Amino acid sequence: METLKATMTAKKAEKIVQTLEGYCEAKGVSIKDHGAEVTQKQGNAITVKILQLNKSGYLSDGMLARIVEMLEDSEISSHEAIKLHRRYKIPVSRLEEDVIPVRGDGVWITDIEGRRFMDLDSNYSAANLGYSNHAIARALFNQASQLITMKEDRVQVPRTRLIKTILPILPKGLDQFYWQNSGGEAVDKSLKIAKAYTKQRGVIAMIDGFHGRTHGAVAVTYNPAYREPFGLDNENWVRFVPFNDDAALEEALRQGTEKIVIMELAQGEEAGIRPARREYAKRARELCNEHDALLIVDEVQTGFGRTAMKEGQWWASDYYEIVPDIITIGKSYGGGFPVTSVVTREDISKKMKPGYDGSTFGGNPLAMVAATVAIRQMRNANITRNVAERGPQLIEGLKKIKSPLVQDVRGLGLYIGIDLPSPTHVSMLQEKLKSLGILSSLSTRNTARLLPPTIISKTEVNLLLEKLRTAIASLEKSQVA
Repeated sequence: METLKATMTAKKAEKIVQTLEGYCEAKGVSIKDHGAEVTQKQGNAITVKILQLNKSGYLSDGMLARIVEMLEDSEISSHEAIKLHRRYKIPVSRLEEDVIPVRGDGVWITDIEGRRFMDLDSNYSAANLGYSNHAIARALFNQASQLITMKEDRVQVPRTRLIKTILPILPKGLDQFYWQNSGGEAVDKSLKIAKAYTKQRGVIAMIDGFHGRTHGAVAVTYNPAYREPFGLDNENWVRFVPFNDDAALEEALRQGTEKIVIMELAQGEEAGIRPARREYAKRARELCNEHDALLIVDEVQTGFGRTAMKEGQWWASDYYEIVPDIITIGKSYGGGFPVTSVVTREDISKKMKPGYDGSTFGGNPLAMVAATVAIRQMRNANITRNVAERGPQLIEGLKKIKSPLVQDVRGLGLYIGIDLPSPTHVSMLQEKLKSLGILSSLSTRNTARLLPPTIISKTEVNLLLEKLRTAIASLEKSQVA
């Protein structure tokens, strides 16, 4: 029924369903339960009748082709998908049921009902190259056909290729890798490496910082709601200080009980896109040097050109003109395929010894191939230049929207936050955008976060701004009403 409604009027779809049901009943096959899985016998009966409807002219060739296309995208109904997710998914996150994606094309996704949306979330910046990638697909197929997995400590050719590919874009001196599968894992391992080097366990983290969902990453994430359920709200090895506050960081380091500092240079998920002041970032680097402390910069979301303001700024660290002691990188690393890394200096890496850590899937051949192809694509497409052009285009366009509802616009590159009067306004804006074909679900309190794929074009940014103006104007009218 969903497929038919997406290809024709609801009235005609209802008529065809009634026709199909009557035909199948006459053949001794019941299809009354629309949520049930279709058997081979039911499927054959439905197919025969649809082909007859097409031959009689009741279904056009275009309609039939669209039905086939949608069934190829997914043989599962939205009803069944939602039902099984509600029944069997552990509720570690709020289930989003409004759109069920089945196909991607650049910055666009198509859902199970055939609707098309421009995406502003990039799967938390993992889909910077878009939602489908034929080159990565071919590379994964070829690699899986040759060697699908290999333990982390074994020398391998795919990893060798990646090392040669990624070294030229990394901050100077950071050339030692420990590959992982998620951002949280990378943060956990960065803390272990830092503790092995400093020979102490104290960590200074930032208020409103976010570093992931694994145990160590949650411990250094500020929001108490993430820490309290797991007894991590009173860890004596973590001290939280205000972000962008030089004096607070200096005072904490002066006490000498913590020799590790971890931060995002542009706070995202928990702060609603809050870039560091340039002076603060440079002073943080100086203070860590003065107090023999290690500076870890979490670049999982901000890396691979996401925050570029000039061509060649692959990392937020590049924009701020500092070199951390350790960075964690991920998200778009593999063009959407799971791969992350801890990257550090050789003198720090040498404090780790065989047996200190391990990873079965970290640095596996498939991840290495995906990352190699993705980075080559980013470089060939000059992603940092595109972001440095499209980011200001979007930010300046947003600032030109004269509305009392738009209270602030800020960001770096295509890492952008829009402040509205309340969280309710953000939800209303996102719902209106969805009705206009723009999918945006990321928010922090009264801030809507925009992270479109970094391949977004000038034309697509202009279209996005047009839809945003329409949505905000609609909100204004609803407020008056």
